[in-house]
Amino acid sequence: MDRTEQAQQNDRFNMRKLGKPLLYALLLVIAFFVIKAKFFTPPSVMVTRVRQQDVVAEVQGTGTITVDQQADIGAKIAGRINRVFVDQGDFVHKGQLIATLEDTDIRRQIQLSQAQLQAARAAIQAKRATEEAKRATEWQTQRAWEREKHLVATGAVSQEEADSYEEQYRTAGSAVRAAVADVGAAQREAEAAKADVQFQEFNLSETKIFTYLPGVVVNRPKRPGDAIVPGEPVVTVADPRVTMVDAFVDQRFSGKLHAGQPATVIVRGRDSQPFQGYVLRISPQADAGTEEMTVEVAFPLPPKELQIGQWADVYIEVGKAKDAIVVPNAAIMQMGNKHFVLAVGTDRKVERVEVEPIASSPRSPLVAVQGDLKPGEQVILKPMGLKPGEKVRAQAASPLKGDAT
Repeated sequence: MDRTEQAQQNDRFNMRKLGKPLLYALLLVIAFFVIKAKFFTPPSVMVTRVRQQDVVAEVQGTGTITVDQQADIGAKIAGRINRVFVDQGDFVHKGQLIATLEDTDIRRQIQLSQAQLQAARAAIQAKRATEEAKRATEWQTQRAWEREKHLVATGAVSQEEADSYEEQYRTAGSAVRAAVADVGAAQREAEAAKADVQFQEFNLSETKIFTYLPGVVVNRPKRPGDAIVPGEPVVTVADPRVTMVDAFVDQRFSGKLHAGQPATVIVRGRDSQPFQGYVLRISPQADAGTEEMTVEVAFPLPPKELQIGQWADVYIEVGKAKDAIVVPNAAIMQMGNKHFVLAVGTDRKVERVEVEPIASSPRSPLVAVQGDLKPGEQVILKPMGLKPGEKVRAQAASPLKGDAT
């Protein structure tokens, strides 16, 4: 082995002797920084500044779109549909013809009833002529009997001859009464035939189906050729002049709601197109199972956009806090019946401040509060796990939607 190789071996041995102390020293340095960061460096927290602005207090409800007036339009008689003149989405006016029923059988029945009526009227004429003839006979026999009664008094004829004339007179009177009865019977038959004609003509008029409600056709369950019974709907018409949402609202807010309050309606799928409306009425009966009440919120919806049963969210304005102290909802902690926020002081220490929420909206991240807070102070977002008096490193959070930045 020459000197060069011996020197290289000595260098490698010396490096191995120095390697372990260097490694230990490096691990100590890393451990120092880890411990310092974990136990001696204040934790970093996201903070936002307290604002002062107006906040609208709103109550949320969810329900489906409907109208104040909706009607199923059908026939009053049984039959088979001949034609339907409207379709879903069509706008109809009051009194418009929307469908017809087949009327062939009814027209045939009208012809038969009219023929029976004509026959009954002809029978009346014939029986009246008979009655007149019977009355003439009665008059003649009465004159003859009266003449015979006078002759009996003078002795010109016997009583037996006069009695025979009286019998003829009485027989003629009975014939008149029978003829009058026949005329009455014929008149009743004619009246029955006339009533039948009128009934069939009424049925004929009922083969035309008109709508008594103006609005939009939202359903057409029947087609030509379908058989229907009285009252069965051919179309359903909704009057879009008063469109509303039957919203279900937590009954805890019942004391804050009343008719006429302004509201915002957001139809599902149209989040960027809110509609301004108002509370039309509040149902006096709540659902004991869901602990909700029904609030009808009216709003203007174009008739062409009407979809009965479509879901919508409503936000009812129940108050407003002006120039209020505002903090994000994420900064508020609740302990029992009390609410707190954690503020960061000028010494970077955490301070717990009791607050009372006075106005909020489910669609806004900001809450108006009362408490010992001033505009410009910093409050911690998501303060769970922090303690009062603890030092922190504050980092400004991105502005929230609705923040007055």
